[in-house]
Amino acid sequence: MITALLWVFQMISPILTILGALVLFGGGFEGHEFIVGAVLGVLGLIVGWSTWGQEVPPRWFWVKSKLELFDNRIWNAFSYAFQFFMMPFGITGIIEIIDRL
Repeated sequence: MITALLWVFQMISPILTILGALVLFGGGFEGHEFIVGAVLGVLGLIVGWSTWGQEVPPRWFWVKSKLELFDNRIWNAFSYAFQFFMMPFGITGIIEIIDRL
């Protein structure tokens, strides 16, 4: 079950992160989104730390490139924290796009 949820999150996360960055740097956000983003960021830190084993390949695939050397539990936790932090801003961006249609 958790693997399926992580897979779905990995599919929608780039969209929410890009839209969230556009809203955050474009200034179209409200103050309460930072509070929700911070709470979700802490939740993302916990999720990233605890689900790191789901993204580690089996032993026979342990060959890593130079860029994959940064794939460790700490980097994974910070990555999830950033993605979870950007979620409220991304949802605000989706709502703004739908309102303009």
